[in-house]
Amino acid sequence: MTEFNFHFRRATLEDLDVLRGLWQTALYAPLELEKHLTEFQLVEGDDGRLLGALGIRISGEEAWIHHEAFTHPTTESAMRDALWHRLKIMFGNQGVHRVWTKEKADYWNSIGFRMPTSDERPKFPSELGTPDRSLKVFPLRDFKAEKIIEKKMIELQASRFEEEAQSERRTRIVRIIAWSLAGFLMVLLAYFTIRGLMILPQIRDAR
Repeated sequence: MTEFNFHFRRATLEDLDVLRGLWQTALYAPLELEKHLTEFQLVEGDDGRLLGALGIRISGEEAWIHHEAFTHPTTESAMRDALWHRLKIMFGNQGVHRVWTKEKADYWNSIGFRMPTSDERPKFPSELGTPDRSLKVFPLRDFKAEKIIEKKMIELQASRFEEEAQSERRTRIVRIIAWSLAGFLMVLLAYFTIRGLMILPQIRDAR
């Protein structure tokens, strides 16, 4: 089965009965998850059969992936890939900065989920659960890289301003030199003109 054999949609009350069976198979507590029914994204086959479900909760800039369950282990990887692609677009549109999970499947580690740093851990919202050693995070935004880029942009802008200032100073110097040279030439022209006018009568007398 490939990603073209299934599609995704949000769970509704009509899906509750079949979801209960899926949750029980995954050893989850259906009564607890029913309270969060609309958080679940469903993976549905072309024939309408439920193939999997994944809970998604968003709290401000943080997103929580929870209680994944699939009916066919051989297709889990393909479905997760397609789901993750869909979720990244959704998270990006909603301004999410970090995605958190406690899911144990190796897939989440393979795509970049890792233990949160000491700076990241306090960002985990209390309403999403209690952080423990199984908590993993996927930063959708690289703040260190953004700070480096921001610093570089400031440096480039400062460099551009300095270049513009130097160019302006050079232009001002060239103008001063040009005006000075023009003034000198005008004085020189005036001198020879006056001298010529003074010499002209002498030339006429000599004739």
